[in-house]
Amino acid sequence: MDLDRICEHVLAYVEFYLKSNTAQQRRQFENALQDIPEFMDCLRMSGDVDYISFTCSPNYNALKQMCDSLSDNPRLGINRIVIRPVLERTKWYLGYPLEKLKWID
Repeated sequence: MDLDRICEHVLAYVEFYLKSNTAQQRRQFENALQDIPEFMDCLRMSGDVDYISFTCSPNYNALKQMCDSLSDNPRLGINRIVIRPVLERTKWYLGYPLEKLKWID
């Protein structure tokens, strides 16, 4: 579906930095994101950022409000959120390159 042709929207990657990296803290954060459909994908990362999520929102203000709501919840232990709006999508994901993967017997 080509959202650009049918509706106004904002795509963004959102980086989450947690105050603590305990299993309990991660579960609380992960469970909270499960209930928000605008956060379509969420990956736990190595390095400085703890999680990165791909989002689609009706506009930037709606995305900012969702992030503020998460950040304001002390149970989630979010230290910092960075919103990175997508300026242009230069390549669409069309599936895994199955022929390039090593299969496990």
